Amino acid sequence: MSRTGRFFTAFLLTALVAAVFAGACAYNYAKESPAFSAVSEKSAEADGGQPRDAHTEDAVQSVPLACVMYHNILKSRKGTYIVSPSQFEDDLAAYRAAGYTTVFPSEVADFVYGNGALPEKPLLVTFDDGRYNNMYYGLPLLLKYGAKAVLCPVGAFSAFSTESGDHSNPNYSHVTWEQMDELQKSGCFELGNHSYNMHRYEPRFGIKRKAGESRAEYKEALRADAGRLQDEILRATGTLPVTYAYPFGAYCDDALAVLRSLGFRIFLTCNEGVSVIRRGAPETLFQVKRVNRDGALTSSEVVSRLEKFAGKAAARGNA
Repeated sequence: MSRTGRFFTAFLLTALVAAVFAGACAYNYAKESPAFSAVSEKSAEADGGQPRDAHTEDAVQSVPLACVMYHNILKSRKGTYIVSPSQFEDDLAAYRAAGYTTVFPSEVADFVYGNGALPEKPLLVTFDDGRYNNMYYGLPLLLKYGAKAVLCPVGAFSAFSTESGDHSNPNYSHVTWEQMDELQKSGCFELGNHSYNMHRYEPRFGIKRKAGESRAEYKEALRADAGRLQDEILRATGTLPVTYAYPFGAYCDDALAVLRSLGFRIFLTCNEGVSVIRRGAPETLFQVKRVNRDGALTSSEVVSRLEKFAGKAAARGNA
């Protein structure tokens, strides 16, 4: 078998695993992009790593942040990480009927850092992995309902779709860099970062440190990986994501410090629930909880879960 044939076969096997477990890919990158470095330094200087409005009366404001995690939108089947187009449309209608208003992660971050307001019941609609079906089926419905969402691609998958030209099959393709620009310009999607090549089980689980790796080596590896995807998105769209979705929901203390230094302000986990965010408290964005949109549930059941979690969060002050 030729090198190309072996590579394509390996990629298809990897994609099969990704369809079940939300993706893994194989690519290595060892240096930080200069284009991203320049922008991230400006971002860090502007924020100073601190809330801009921490001592005003608004600093005590808090709100439960509902967040729903999607992966695939497919007509052919349903599953733990798959919903149909009709289910997604029913979801958008149900969210609206329940009083939720979809927002971008950047709007959430602005609220916490004292630069904006949020609706009474804000909702983040998130898509992990960057699958083309999110664009093919999801974008027309978001436009129809005037809704907002964030797409968090895995860079290596998008690179493969871009380089191979196989980027228009809803069943397995991932969005290309050019398609990311289209999504950004649609006004319905904001882009996030789901790692360039750390959505894998080996040699490390997600972005956790691997065996025998020093803290310095780990920090450099994570910086290079996250920075590469930031740089690709910057080149493609002219914007830098502020959202980082932890691969598999895995994270550690060293990871947060590195990612914050790169300008990320909101971090999505796979922990089930609703988080309470507070103005002037950036730490409330470090482990944002989400509710997985299981295809076995009805839209009303999804809303009921959100309301249940939100009620508990409001009662505890955090969840």
